[in-house]
Parts: sequence; structure tokens; C-alpha cells
Amino acid sequence: MEGLVDFMVRSVVKNPDAVKLDVTEGDASVFHELDVADADRELLTAGEASLIDAMRQILAASSGKRRGVIEFVGESGPAEE
Repeated sequence: MEGLVDFMVRSVVKNPDAVKLDVTEGDASVFHELDVADADRELLTAGEASLIDAMRQILAASSGKRRGVIEFVGESGPAEE
């Protein structure tokens, strides 16, 4: 899952070298904490149907038994978006 998230994010951001991805694996989920440049964060979250939401859906569809989660560093949940 980590490779998929890394590939999706680096494919669309303008500053791929600034992408940082920390992964925490649990029994039921795999948590991907994403840090990107401010301009790229705006790119990923802009609009009603944001790129990050699409990435979350792709990850959910490919997760298998453990749920894949993508959140930005410092983000406490979907309500902040």
C-alpha cells in the first residue's frame, strides 16, 4: 500500500522531492501520514472532488483485509477538509 500512495502523490504534485510519507501499520488498518509542500497540499485538496479524496477511494478499493487511511500531517480527520 505504501508504494501505491507514494506513486499516486508524487505523480501529481509539483514538488515530489518534498513529499514525506510515514506509515503506521496496525492489525486492522494501515495509516499513511502525508506531508507535502503547501502549494501541493492546496492542489491535492482543491475543489469539491479533490485529488486526495480520489486517492483515498483508490486506496480503500485496493486495501484488502486492512483498511488503508491517508491523512495529512496535522490533520485530525475529514472534518478539517
